[in-house]
Amino acid sequence: MKTELIINLTAGGGKPRPHLKTIFKYLKENGFNFKVTYTSHHGEAIELAQKAADKGTDLIVSIGGDGTVNEIVNGIMKSKNDPSLGIIPLGWANDFIKSTDIPSDTIEACKILVRGKTKEIDIGLLDGQTYFANILGAGFDAEIAQLANQIKSKHPNLRILGAFVYIFATIKKLLSPFSYHNIKIKFDGQEIHSKILFIAISNGKFYGGRFKITPEAILDDGLLEICTVEEMGRLKYLMSIPKVFKGAHASIKGINFYRAKEIVIQSSEPLLAQVSGEVIEGQKEFTITLLPKSLKLIVP
Repeated sequence: MKTELIINLTAGGGKPRPHLKTIFKYLKENGFNFKVTYTSHHGEAIELAQKAADKGTDLIVSIGGDGTVNEIVNGIMKSKNDPSLGIIPLGWANDFIKSTDIPSDTIEACKILVRGKTKEIDIGLLDGQTYFANILGAGFDAEIAQLANQIKSKHPNLRILGAFVYIFATIKKLLSPFSYHNIKIKFDGQEIHSKILFIAISNGKFYGGRFKITPEAILDDGLLEICTVEEMGRLKYLMSIPKVFKGAHASIKGINFYRAKEIVIQSSEPLLAQVSGEVIEGQKEFTITLLPKSLKLIVP
């Protein structure tokens, strides 16, 4: 099987580097003949994955964090071929794997690659350009991602922060002035007008490190989950955080859930968005489409 490992050495403040010898040794001992490529700048994993897929690679393995996974997803989806995606999670948060049974332990993740079982999962598509396997967020959570990225850039070696960098960024933003957004959401024949803090469009369950924002999301059910968080008091937001960790926030007034295959978000003002922590420039309209069972993922 033709395999390529795409490695982001800067993921998680440099988490992949000390694990590489172990990964290479284990895969070689188990019959893998693989090529290794390293990313050197933002967005390069898209190019590397598309190039590998176009050349007929059977398996592309992400060694990095959620941003690396999502770039590789974009590269695979842009290719005419359809290689499988494998994940060895070595990032800050590793949110995507929490919606799968892929373990966080490096050797256990390698064992899954060796077994080679695949599952076809759904993929979201934003404005016909950006693919996502996990969650698209717009509004306040994109502002949090922007702040978290600034913190990670300022303290790249502070690995102990891990997923907590997003929690810290969330609390800091909640204690600062923030704005709401008047939006119109169109989906599957429905239309909703709402004043929101943010909206999450989800294929997976988790984002932001530990936030189980859409607990009912399933990667291969042919539907995207929608979670809207409306205007409410600052204290109520802060008190909601523990419930969101557990995915128990459906009972909170002002938090609403929907399901759809195609979604259009229209905002009165430009709305910042993010996918896997990568911030997308603000715009007044987003169109999100579901592509059912369009990516092969290596799973336990």
